[in-house]
Amino acid sequence: MKTATTMASLLMALCLFAGDSHAEQGQADDIGPIPPGYRPASNTDESELWYIEAKQEVELKQSPRLIRDPELNAYVRRVTCKVTGDYCKDLRIYILDVPYFNAMMTPSGIMVIWSGALLRIQNEAELALIIGHEFGHFKNRHSLQQFRKIKKSGAFLNTFGVLTYGTGADLVANLIGIASLQKFSRDHEREADKTGFSTVVNNGYDPRVGALLWDRMLQEEKAADYGKPLPVFASHPKSQERRDDLQAAAAAIDNPSSQRDAEAYRHETEKFQQQWLEGELSRRMYQSSIVVMTELLSVSPAEHKGLYTFFLAEAHRRKNKEGDRAKADELYAQATQLPDAPSGAWREYGLALKSANNKPAALAALNRYLALDPKADDRLFIEQYLKELQVAP
Repeated sequence: MKTATTMASLLMALCLFAGDSHAEQGQADDIGPIPPGYRPASNTDESELWYIEAKQEVELKQSPRLIRDPELNAYVRRVTCKVTGDYCKDLRIYILDVPYFNAMMTPSGIMVIWSGALLRIQNEAELALIIGHEFGHFKNRHSLQQFRKIKKSGAFLNTFGVLTYGTGADLVANLIGIASLQKFSRDHEREADKTGFSTVVNNGYDPRVGALLWDRMLQEEKAADYGKPLPVFASHPKSQERRDDLQAAAAAIDNPSSQRDAEAYRHETEKFQQQWLEGELSRRMYQSSIVVMTELLSVSPAEHKGLYTFFLAEAHRRKNKEGDRAKADELYAQATQLPDAPSGAWREYGLALKSANNKPAALAALNRYLALDPKADDRLFIEQYLKELQVAP
């Protein structure tokens, strides 16, 4: 509560401060790119904004959703430094366990990447593109321009309400709200897309990844349950035109590189895949999750297909519309024949066989489940099923 009150005081002061500065109003429409090592002058709305962000960053560092794994953070930072060059020392990177596709960079250089983005990204080239795009917003001060625009309108009170919404565990909701208020203009998106594309090309990555990534996001958006927009489209307008522009720009490159570094990316993120897939299901947007998991399964190496097959089955089972149960049972059966399948594949396969009254196969599958996971939370229930199956017909 104390932090929220402090934030409220800061924002109210900033609101009043904004009305007194004619010079700053003149700056709003003519802000040049931010140089490396930049710090705003004191007694400006920009310095106040950076101060507010510093307060939020303290909370961010304490968030239970912060992924602190040193290897993953070091990898993302290496790619960020590769993309941003001399600006790298000004940026602070935070990876949050939030199962939606989004990333953002604040005016003071706080880079936030959500785990849902890392799950969907397929290679290092796509990661570089996303970071480069957000860096484009940062370098060209789009958020500051948007902030000044909001201050001049009645929307500032809404911004005030969002920015003071909760602390600690509510930080994610806070960030989602901020993202929705920073919906950039088409011109800003074009500028950021250009920066992201240039970073991909200049660092020797395949320039075609931009259009491919957009294709997947637009497909997921079309499949979204209940008409809910993806959070990435709350702060970044969806547009077939933007996708087509990226494709055209890639086509204009003579002898484009084919380097995507998919193996390097997979190596750095594979230990998080099951955790992120579980998070994906927690969204309860199963139709769009089916799109995501089908794509991941199609590009996964043979040694990991069991994991993605199992989670695709889980998405169908939980969706539970016509035909989903049969599809889930088919996928569970496939998963048990593949390496890397979680033990739960044997449980669900065994329960499906039990429902089909295939007692010998159900016994074998459920026993296999308990052998793989002897400390399973549902062990007592499974043992009861085994007793029932062992009873002579």
